[in-house]
Amino acid sequence: MFGIRDDWQRLCVAEDMKPKRQQVRVSFANGRSHAVHVQDVPDGYLLTAVVAGSDVVAQWDRLYRDAWERNRHSRLVGFRVDGQGRMIAHGWTPKDGLNAEAFQVLVRAVAREADRYEFQLTGADRR
Repeated sequence: MFGIRDDWQRLCVAEDMKPKRQQVRVSFANGRSHAVHVQDVPDGYLLTAVVAGSDVVAQWDRLYRDAWERNRHSRLVGFRVDGQGRMIAHGWTPKDGLNAEAFQVLVRAVAREADRYEFQLTGADRR
């Protein structure tokens, strides 16, 4: 559907979004922000955001169960621990019929949920 690699960046034209390379930084009204990595995959875009590094994940006994509980109640953003031991928020959207409004909703949702979970785990704005 899209001819060039970075077409997703044109979908991020908004005051609260700053695309750069393979990421878009989403700023929130409270002064916090969060980076969302955009991966162009066949037929869609995979959006991921680091919630917490492996150092934080290792400190929480119930983190896997907590992520599972969150996933049970979410339809747009999921959580998982990646191969590097980091807690990751993720979302996916197909390219077919995608417009800026729909893409921005997903990017903001991934950034917001990652940032909220990050604050619950660390009390900081690291990402």
